[in-house]
Amino acid sequence: MKSNIEIRKYKSTDLDSAMEVYKNLCKFYGLKFDPEESKKFFSVRSYFEQYYTLVAYDSVSKKVVGLSFSEILTEVTQENYGYLKLIYIEENYRRQGIMTALINTTLEYFKEIGINHARIYLHKENLPYLNYFSEKLGFSPIITIVEKSLKQS
Repeated sequence: MKSNIEIRKYKSTDLDSAMEVYKNLCKFYGLKFDPEESKKFFSVRSYFEQYYTLVAYDSVSKKVVGLSFSEILTEVTQENYGYLKLIYIEENYRRQGIMTALINTTLEYFKEIGINHARIYLHKENLPYLNYFSEKLGFSPIITIVEKSLKQS
């Protein structure tokens, strides 16, 4: 990873730049982007402790170039799990180790607060990364979810 990229916790001063990346994330995943709802999303994620949001910040261009959204959830077993929910890197910054740095920073945070297990949600567009998560980062597949739309056409 280039020395001008800093991985750090999201700050409210990152909002405008992070919103641009989030807008691209929404486009990539086919989600609706609503600026006001997105501002609320970032605000909530800053306020509550169960959320952990990281940014990859480019100190040269002075903008956020990657985002990682994680949270702590309690399972029915009453054990806490760290979930890496969404990770997105701007296209021009991919294949530079930023995603790995975001994941490793999140995993270190989970360890620091006593989380014993981490999980990553893989959207169907990211299934080609399954081997990366398994072989390079030590994750093991535990479940496959399939979905059927019940909307009437």
